[in-house]
Amino acid sequence: MMSVDDHDHPPPPGAQVVVKGQLNVADEVYPSIPHISENFIPLSVVASRLVENTYSELVNILETLPAANDTTKKRKFLNFLIHTRQQYIKLLVLTQWSRNARDISKVIDVVSWLSGQKNCFSNVVWSLQAVKHDLGSARLRNPDIATALEVFVLGKPRLSSFNYVPPKPLSPQTILDTLHDLNVLLSLRLALSDNIPVPFQNYKIANGRVTFCVEGDFEVDLGIADDNKNSRFFLIDFRYIFKPISTVTPAIRASLERIGNEILITKGLDGLYEYLHNFTLSYKLLILQQQLVRLANGIWTGTLNISYFAERQTIAIQYWAEQPGRKAVAEVGVLQSKVLGVQWIPRDFSAETFTIDQSEISAQTVLSQVIIYHIQQLLAAILTAFLSSPIYKSLSDLITPVSDTKLKIKLTPSLTTYLTVEHLTGRMVLEGTTDLIASAEQALNAQTDIQSSTQILTTLRHLSIQREIEDLVKSAGWDVIKLTNIRADDIRQKYGVGVRQTTTIRQRHWIRGWFIVVTISDSTISLWFSEFKSAEGGWSIAWNEALALDALDTLYSPEKLNRLAAVTSGRITFHIIANGLQERNIPYELIPPPTDIHGSTLELPSLQFASSAVTKSTWAKSAFKLEFVPSESEEERNAVIVTGSIEQSAAVSSVSANSSDVMLDGQNGHFTLKFYVPPNSQILQQILERLGQIERSVSFIETLQTFNIKLDEISLNRISFEYAPDLRMAITISVDRKMTLELSDPNPHRRIQFFLQDVLDNEGLRPLLAILPATLPLLRFAGYIDSSDAYFITHSTKSYRIIYYAQKHAIDIELKYKDGRPMVYVTDSSGDIPGFKQADVCSSIWTSNSSGMVGLQAGIACEIEVVEELLSRVHSAISS
Repeated sequence: MMSVDDHDHPPPPGAQVVVKGQLNVADEVYPSIPHISENFIPLSVVASRLVENTYSELVNILETLPAANDTTKKRKFLNFLIHTRQQYIKLLVLTQWSRNARDISKVIDVVSWLSGQKNCFSNVVWSLQAVKHDLGSARLRNPDIATALEVFVLGKPRLSSFNYVPPKPLSPQTILDTLHDLNVLLSLRLALSDNIPVPFQNYKIANGRVTFCVEGDFEVDLGIADDNKNSRFFLIDFRYIFKPISTVTPAIRASLERIGNEILITKGLDGLYEYLHNFTLSYKLLILQQQLVRLANGIWTGTLNISYFAERQTIAIQYWAEQPGRKAVAEVGVLQSKVLGVQWIPRDFSAETFTIDQSEISAQTVLSQVIIYHIQQLLAAILTAFLSSPIYKSLSDLITPVSDTKLKIKLTPSLTTYLTVEHLTGRMVLEGTTDLIASAEQALNAQTDIQSSTQILTTLRHLSIQREIEDLVKSAGWDVIKLTNIRADDIRQKYGVGVRQTTTIRQRHWIRGWFIVVTISDSTISLWFSEFKSAEGGWSIAWNEALALDALDTLYSPEKLNRLAAVTSGRITFHIIANGLQERNIPYELIPPPTDIHGSTLELPSLQFASSAVTKSTWAKSAFKLEFVPSESEEERNAVIVTGSIEQSAAVSSVSANSSDVMLDGQNGHFTLKFYVPPNSQILQQILERLGQIERSVSFIETLQTFNIKLDEISLNRISFEYAPDLRMAITISVDRKMTLELSDPNPHRRIQFFLQDVLDNEGLRPLLAILPATLPLLRFAGYIDSSDAYFITHSTKSYRIIYYAQKHAIDIELKYKDGRPMVYVTDSSGDIPGFKQADVCSSIWTSNSSGMVGLQAGIACEIEVVEELLSRVHSAISS
């Protein structure tokens, strides 16, 4: 800065000049600021494009509006107007701004130029900083005066030569002597020391160092630097001595050496052991964690969850993750005894602590140890639950342990399964291939408590026995019927409260509604004999009887099963017979069969009822006894045998059975009837009908004997006899008790056979036998006149008429009884017929009286013995 008052020479160009205290700037031409014109759009282009766009949208609106309704048209047009208005308002604002366009352009140029100047100044600052940094390496250090004085005084520096001067080599003997001296010093020091930790009591001294060996953990080598008894130990080397064998990396070794030497200074051997032991435990946990992660990513995928908690130095192992009811956690960490161990934390059992092998770290071994113990506890709990259940009290061999990890379960006498647990997944496994075992296994793996497992296995046994029983009875010819909707109250009342499963079986030929019911409960299997009846859409138990049998022994024995079919068939038959007797008010007694020493029976009962209740005559004595005889084969049928005592009479003895099913022994006084039991048949009616046939046959014989009629043949359904010389009659009795009269040919009584049949049906045999001799002369005379012009007309067995059409004459013949004797009345009936007239030719006969004849003026009466003679006289008189 110069003043014009001090110098006569003008100032140089560009210099600041102060004139009278004022600072003036000399005139100078500066470069212009660059003008920015990139990305500028003319206002005319914006206006033109907005107008074109508005026109295009308006045309589009006008083309699309006709297709829309009024509301849509209004809405679209209003939206167009609002949007267009907004665009033109923006254009208006831009137009107003364009009035100051030059000033705004200059502002933009100035701002751009200032930004460029700012960047230039920043670059200058950073360049100066780089120059400063580079000048540091060119700086000279201060002279080392202290070292220079040592060299001048001593001739050499006392500092290390940094191996620039090689040391003199040591001889082997020197090395051996030095190591030997170190061994002696270490032996003396350790022998005289009282503070060696217990884990360090196992050591060895060699090569100038002492090696402390902690079994299953590590080995550490220590040494000393001088013979001072208070000199500290130095850590020389460290090694792991557990499996899997691992090497200590140089970095870890350096860290251990540094930290170990510091601990030896402050805490001694005790502190070193604690530090190295904790370090080894941490490393073991790291190895375990790595092994577990590899297992979780390998074959244990999805079943193993691993978590590491660094703050507690604990590895949490959650195994059987797919089994929510049995998953458990095992925590691997440092126990209070300062060793690695496992704390087992299950869901349903008390916690347990295990120690693991310290000399060999194996995650697989740790898992196996924990899981095997879990399986043992799980199966032991199931076994304990079974031991306290009612089913075990009755079936002590139902479940038995095969080993600590396997249970043997006897489902049926022929089916056994084994319960184990998969180590990998924790799934319970039942050995077997049946669908019931598969379902039970699935249910076991879905349950969440031990009690449910016991119930599932118990249900499996019940269903397996039920299935096997059904297969056995089917193979023996029984039908298994699935009865649904049996009333629960009936089951509890009839079969007991604890019934779990029921199976209803029957023989194919049994009457509807009869079943053998096999009930399966927790403590027993029972057999019941039941009658079911439908009621309100279900089944009710109408009748029930417990069978005192060993159910399994019976059902698993084909012979006893066949015998059971026979016995129950007999009981059904006797039950039906008993019901029929009750309906007829006939008293009866059911005689049970004897039982064996075990209290069970497969014998048939018998039934008896009084003979007087079903018979009217005295041919049978005492009571009738009924016994059931089962068939010997499928082709044969069951039978009922009826036995009893009878009177020793000729009438009974003369009855011929004409069948092996009926045996009447009148001489010895007993009879036997055999009835086959067809399917679905009530046999009581057949028995009563057969007894009625015998009674009727005996009655017929006694009646015939009363009339002194000769018997030709007599059986239960046919009687044949000779009631006159060469005249025979037979009576056949059908199943429905209908009697049919048969006459030999020729026979005069064939003329009135229809009326005789009516007498037999309505009045019985005795009136029939009484009328035969009374009508025989009349009918024999009718046979004599058949060839003449007379017509013999039968009105009934006691009324006849003879018509003589040629003579216009007729007579009536009536059979009547007087004082118990049959009499024949012959009268003239010509007056009863139009066009006929009474004949005087018979007047002498009507008034005559002779042996056995009595004249009645208008007719005549005679005895049977002379009726033929009388009728012959009348016939001759009229015909002549």
